[in-house]
Parts: sequence; structure tokens; C-alpha cells
Amino acid sequence: MATELKAEKIAREPVLLTNVQDSNLVLFDTLHHKGHQVDDTCCQTSLCQGSIMQPKAMIRPQPGIGVNMGEVEDFYKQYFTAKNVNEEDQAKRIAEVEASIKSSNKYDMTADELEFGSRTAWRNAPRCIGRIQWSKLKFFDGRDVKSTKDMFDKICEQIEYGTNNGNIRSAIVVFPSRQSGVECRIWNGEYISYAGFEVSPGVVVGDPNHVEFTKICIRLGWNPPVSRFQVLPLVLQYGDNNPDLYEIPESLVLEVQISHSKYPKFDQLGLKWFAVPAVCNMGMDCGGQYYPATGFNGWYMSTEIVRDFCDPARYDLLKKIATSMDMDTTKPAIFWKEFAATELNVAVVTSFQKSNVTITDHHTASETFMHHIENEQMLRGGCPADWVWVVPPLGGSLLPVFHQEMLNYKLKPSYEYQTKAWVRFMWKGSVQGKARPKMLSFRSINRAMMLCGGIMKAALSKRRYCTILYATETGISEGYANKLQRIFGQAFHVEVLSMDMYDVSRLGGEELLFIVTSTFGNGEAPENGKSFEKNLIKFVEKITSGSKDSNETENGPLFSVFGLGSSAYPNFCAFAKRVDDLLKKLGMERLSDIQTADEKKNQDLAFREWSTKVYTKACSSFGMQAKSAANGASVQDFKVSSATESVSVIKGLQHIHKKLISTCEVLSVESLVSADANCSTVLVKFQHDQLLYSPGDHLAIFPTNSKDKVEKLCQSCIFEDEMNMDTPVSLIDAPENEGVMSRIPPATMFTALTNYLDIECTPRQCDLEAMLPVCKCDEDQRQKLTQLSTDSNAYNAWAELKPSWVDFVTEFSSVRIPAGFYLTELPVLQPRYYSISNSPSMYPDQVHLTVGVLEYQVKSENGERQKFGLCSKLLETIVPGTKIYAFVRRFPDFQLPSAIKSDIIMVGAGSGLAPFRSFWQERTELASESGAGELHLFQGCRTKSSLLHAEEINGAVNSKVITSSVTAFSREKDMQRPMSKIGYWSVES
Repeated sequence: MATELKAEKIAREPVLLTNVQDSNLVLFDTLHHKGHQVDDTCCQTSLCQGSIMQPKAMIRPQPGIGVNMGEVEDFYKQYFTAKNVNEEDQAKRIAEVEASIKSSNKYDMTADELEFGSRTAWRNAPRCIGRIQWSKLKFFDGRDVKSTKDMFDKICEQIEYGTNNGNIRSAIVVFPSRQSGVECRIWNGEYISYAGFEVSPGVVVGDPNHVEFTKICIRLGWNPPVSRFQVLPLVLQYGDNNPDLYEIPESLVLEVQISHSKYPKFDQLGLKWFAVPAVCNMGMDCGGQYYPATGFNGWYMSTEIVRDFCDPARYDLLKKIATSMDMDTTKPAIFWKEFAATELNVAVVTSFQKSNVTITDHHTASETFMHHIENEQMLRGGCPADWVWVVPPLGGSLLPVFHQEMLNYKLKPSYEYQTKAWVRFMWKGSVQGKARPKMLSFRSINRAMMLCGGIMKAALSKRRYCTILYATETGISEGYANKLQRIFGQAFHVEVLSMDMYDVSRLGGEELLFIVTSTFGNGEAPENGKSFEKNLIKFVEKITSGSKDSNETENGPLFSVFGLGSSAYPNFCAFAKRVDDLLKKLGMERLSDIQTADEKKNQDLAFREWSTKVYTKACSSFGMQAKSAANGASVQDFKVSSATESVSVIKGLQHIHKKLISTCEVLSVESLVSADANCSTVLVKFQHDQLLYSPGDHLAIFPTNSKDKVEKLCQSCIFEDEMNMDTPVSLIDAPENEGVMSRIPPATMFTALTNYLDIECTPRQCDLEAMLPVCKCDEDQRQKLTQLSTDSNAYNAWAELKPSWVDFVTEFSSVRIPAGFYLTELPVLQPRYYSISNSPSMYPDQVHLTVGVLEYQVKSENGERQKFGLCSKLLETIVPGTKIYAFVRRFPDFQLPSAIKSDIIMVGAGSGLAPFRSFWQERTELASESGAGELHLFQGCRTKSSLLHAEEINGAVNSKVITSSVTAFSREKDMQRPMSKIGYWSVES
């Protein structure tokens, strides 16, 4: 018994997954505890079949028609949690399902339930590298079909939607379950694929992978011309009848000619490939029922097409491709195979991009998958992944996924491999079928008519697509992006994304793109815009290499940039300007010139002017009637509903910030300056058990707002029904606000205002404008609010006093605001970054911060008033034993040299000394090693009373860890200029 308990305990422990390349990326997988046991599993004590394409255990056996009640319960547990269904509705739905199963041995899922199941099955697919888009999967419900013709029409509808003129969208269609009593199957492996004609034994024209299926199509009456790229027809089965054959209309098959700008002979190979990969031979196990006919499409990763052309079992063209590039293929050691495959990859990517067809490369896909793993770790505690399949065939250790340990396990809902449909099929009578005529749906006819002459354009016009990307450090840019979404949502399909969640290969397929971004530091990108800029630069280099007229491209996708910044900094809005320039170099067309908004002026006014202008121009460009571009919001935008329960604060922060967050406990807070110093600096020590960091890295601290201020704001809230500040609430998702509402997870109003929202910021003019229609207040205060929201001069004079939201509700004491307004309009409370001030070698279970407490004066009606930094004041007054939430931000450009013999000069003023403390502590730990380089410290502070870490520095000097230490005081009189043996330290008094 003891042995069994010990074994079960071990089995329930989290699995540690490390990253060989990035030691700070450590994952603890607990999600595998929810995995399903698989009979005849691929991995056994003495055998692993993980490298086999389709192990027997992974091929779904012919299941019975019964319903698995355990899986029904598991599915609805997932569904109810994800959808926040209350207990009463849960019980009602479960009773309906159980009654249906009892009476008919089956049940019908709602469309919403099956859509959730389809998306979750993609999310659970361990062999897919592109799962980060799982929540955006478009669902087509095909359960009501009555014939193969109905199935064909539904598939054509999906292909048209997914193709989208090259701007490919992920979609799935699901046909009836086996439990319904009708066996539906799609015999093809993919909707669109090329035939393989065996013209003589061992000689194949086309794709050898499809020789067997091509013979079946010919048996069913297909009689096409023999060619390398002949699109196969669809073979569809409904019930026990023989399958029917349908040719896909040419108007639905988008193909891309593959060419290479550097090698004219390559173009003579006449290569092409279809744009939309759509797998349709897998079943779906969902909610205890099995759906044998599903079709899923996404978009290509370029290396998939490279393998299709190069693999010996496929087109086997690698040698011909190399020859077209004048390579010597007789000498393997010159790596002609790798070179040819890489150049083919370049040709595939550039050809798709020139054709404005969505595609991603293996580097981008790998980085995106790493984001997905981290997101899943935060949201679910793990991510099933099959390393053998996830790592792309090109790139190897150059890709981040190569270095990531992964855990492969089975979750449900799931997609399942199946035995080929024709293997067990019982044919009826003789098969002398003829190919069905090419069936054109109304949508196909309409599309052709629009292409030819635009007939019926006004009656049948569809909304165009608009993408809004933002990058932000404080949340302000995100707020403006969401406001822009409301405006454009009146006439466009709008998608709002953080830059780090966007695949730059989509740019060529965009119709309308807006960039809303701030600039950080000395002209740098915000944290969530860095990877976007890096990938965009690479993308521009790929597209423009060899092209001299890329800036003259006409009729490219439309774009416009809105940049936020402060003219107090020399590189004002530099990042926004760089993005604007890069997009223009790609051949995109400016809808409007870049608009910059200065923090020292009225950014709201700049946004209103810009958003109105670009909205009007966009509608005009696409031939649409511009509705009123109102920047304000309606009462419906701020509706809240009671949530079943709140998520924990740490999970809420992880949901909002998409970071793996840890808990730290305060050990001590020590003042580092004398009592007579005119400033405050403290050393804060934390205990931790999960953080991994190096000297020079940053610790991000999540501050909290004070209880008194939060209660003050809660008193100004209008709550619906019997809700109050301690009632868990969530915002009601209105379609036009999709993306805005989901930023704050279900929480009490008190928790949201304490941990998630910035209540110290000054209300913006647009906030006041949006508030007016929905708030309640006395008439005299409403008049003043109206003036502030419409008169820029009056607002600027008021905002100069830097009033917070608490100051606002104090000044306008009669104002009552819907609780949902705060959840929607207030910026997210951002983490504060501090240089880590200790060596992990010296203090392995601790992290120290040297924090200068921010104190400043702002104007008030009675002169000046004192204000403090939110986080630094919190850390100065925090009580030992308090737990805070934090994560480490790597700072690879500010690290100790790897060679211990390197000499270092350290220059820091005030609390800028913090990272250097970690440097000399690390060198102290390495003091026993011979040949350590010199450390020279130059520090500055105001007076002798504000000198930091003086005793520790003296000890390091005496022990020869610090070679020399020079201090300059900016406010001490009659001080001589200090000098050391390596130079001078000059200061201004």
C-alpha cells in the first residue's frame, strides 16, 4: 500500500520542462494529470514509438455507437468553466443530455458547444505548431446534411471562407456524429491536393503520395488529363451508399506559381502549389461522441511545401532544383542539398507573399509556438506537444523549439487518425460512376460576377477586414486601439492584436492595417513590440532584396500609424516612425500620414482628429457609407453580469499580462540613507523559490492600489441588481467590443481596482466624453463635466493639476459611474521594473532590490501638493511577510562578461548603483578563481548622507574585489574633483 501511494504521489507531481537555450524558461507541466489513458500506448517500458508516423495505438479503431458518459461529464466540465455557466443552467443542460442519451443513446450538442469542442481539439493537438490561433477557428456546422451534395456545398462554403482571396482564415466543418446513425466520411486526405498517375510500374506523374487515391477516383469515373498538378476531386460518403465524386470549381482553388528572383532557370521548372492546406481524413472525439467526417484548414508553414517538392516519396525534385541553381550535385560535402532546400524555402515564401497569400516561415512559427507554450502554461498549467513533429524539418537548433523540452500526452476533445475510408468500405454493386459536374454555389457565381463587372455589388457587398496592432508599456496605446476598434466596428470586421501576437507574414494579405504604438526609452520599441520590429525588418529585407522600386508599388494594403510619445525626449515617437517607414518599404499604401500625439499636449484631441480622418478615408476607399464615427460609448458597452467565481489574482495577472508570474515574500525593508537625507532609498529583500535570474536582470513588481482609494472609487460605482464591490463580475461581451472585455478576467470590483487597473492616472478627455451619457450626477457638475469633455483649453488647465481618478470622484462628489465603465476604460495597471541588486550565487533563494522612492510635487489650486510613486512607496512601507507578485525580465545587453578576466568600469548615480551590487557580489563569489579582472566603481549621489551601500563597498574594496571606488556628490560644497588611477570623474554642482 505504501509503495502504491508513493507511486501515485510521484505520478501526480508536476513535470519539469527546461529550455536548453534559455535557462530562465522553466515550465512545470501539471496539465498532463488530466490526460486520457490510451490502450496499447506508444511509449512502454522497453519500447517507444514516438518516431513512427502513425503508430497503431494512434489510429482510431472503429468505435461503437454508444456514448461514453465519463467523457460527456469531462467535456461539459470544461465547457461550463470556459463559458462561466451558472450552476442552475449547468444542471439543466446535464439533465437534458442524460435524458437524451437514456432515450436514444445519443444527444445533440448545441452549435456553441460543438464550436468550443472543435477549437479545444485543435488546442489539444500535440503535433501542431500553429495552435496559437485556436480560439479564432471558424466553425461550420454540417450536422444537418442529408446527402453528399449537401456535404459538397458545405465544404465549398468553407473553402471560399478559408481562402478569402489569399488572406487565409482557419476554419473547420463538422458533419454528423457516428452516434447519429449516419456514417459520413471524406475520403480525401486534404480538400485540395494533386493526383499521382502511375503511367507505368514505378513511374508516377504528379504526387506519388496520392497514387492509390487517384486510382479510386478513376474507378469512380474521373477521367482527367495526366499532369503534374492535376487537382483531385472530392470523394464523399453519406451513409452506406457508394461514395460520390465532385470536382472542385476552379474558382475556389487558389494556386501560387513558385519562382525565384535570383535563378531564372528555377522558374522554368514550372512549379506551383495550392494556397490552402485542409486536412479532412481525421475524426474528432468530442463529448463522448465521435465525428468521423471533419475538414480543417489553416495556412501553410513554408517548410511543408519544401518537403512536398523535395522528399523522395513525394515529387523528389531536390536535385533538379539544385541543378537549376547551377550547383554541383556530385559532392555531398559542399552541402548542395541544404543550400537548394533553403533557396526553395525562400522561393516559396516570397512567391506566396508576392501573390498576397498568407504563409509563415519556420522561424516565425517556432517563435509563435514558444509564445503559445508560455500562454498555455499560464492558462492551463501545460501544453501537450510532440517534439518530433513540432520541430520543423529545416533550421534544427537555430529554432527556439529545438531547445525546448516537451511533454506529449492525450487530452480530449481531440482529433484522431483513422483507417483509410476505402479499406473497410463494402461496395454496393458494380461501380461505373461518372464524375459529377462542377457544381457552382451561389457564392461562387456571385464571386465571379463581382470579379467580372461588380454586378450586384451594392446588394451583396461584404464587410472588409481591418487589423489593429498595438504596442504599449503603460496600456495607453492598447486603450486607443480598442477605441479605434469601436469606431471601425461600425463598418468593418475588426481584429485587435498585441504586436507580439502577430505574424508579419500576414501583412501582404491585409486589406486595412492600423498601428497604435508608444515609444519606450531612447526611441526603442515597447516590450511587446520588440519581436514585431525585429521580424518586420527581416521581412522587409526578404521582400525588398533585389527590388529597386518597392516604394513605388501601387494598390498595396492600406495602413496608417498613430504614435504616442513625449517631446521631452529627443527621439520623439521614433518607434512609430520606424514602423511607418518599414510598412511603406513593403509596398503598403498610406491611407493617411503618420499622426503623432504628444504627452505634453492633448493626446485625446490628436486621436479624435486622426481616427475621424482615417475612418472617413477608409470607408471612401472601399466604397462604403461612413457611419458616424462616434468616439463615445453607449450604456450597453459597460454592462456587467454576475460571475460564478473570481479567478485568483495571480491567474488574473497572468491572463492580462501573458507572463509566467511567481509569488515572492518580503523578508525585510532597510533604509539605506541617513535620517537627515532629503530623499529615501531602501533595500528590499524577498524570499522566492521559482525565480531564475542573472546579475543585470530586472525584477518586475506588480503594485497594488491602496485600500482607501479603492473603496472611494467603489463608492462611486453604479452596480446592477444586487451586486456590490465584493460580487464577482465579468463584462458582457458585445460584438463590437470583442477584445476589450476579455482583458479583465472575472473578479470582484474591489480586486479589479486593487490589482488590475490603474486608478492613479489622470482621466483623459475621451474618458469624460464617454462617461457623460452613462453617469449620474448633479446638474451643475454635469455642466462642468460637459465643458471639460468638449473644451480642450478647459481640460488642459484641469489636467495640468494631475488629478487621479480618486481625485476626480472627490472633486465631482455627486458622480456615479457604471462599474463596467471602470473595467472597460481604465488602463491596465502595469508592472514596475527594478534592477536586481544581488547575486543569485551569494543569495540563491532571495532577490534584492535597491529602490529609490519617487517623490514629486504637482500643482494644485492651493499651490503644490506632494505625490509619490505607486510602487516605490509601496515597497518602502511594505510589511515583512507580505507576498507580492513578480516575474524576471531578462536584460541580455547588460550582463557580466562571460570571461572572468575581463575588467569592468561601473558608473551609476543614486539607485542606478543597484545592478552593480549584483556584479561585485558575483565577483566576490568567484574571488577564489585566479586572474579575475578589475572592477572600478564610479558612483554619484547628492550628499554624503545619501550614499548607498557604503559599508558593503568598503568591504569589497578591502577584500580587493573592487579595485577602486570613486564617489562624486552633486550637492556638497567645496568638494574637490575626485580622481582615480584610470581617469577623472567630473560633476556639475
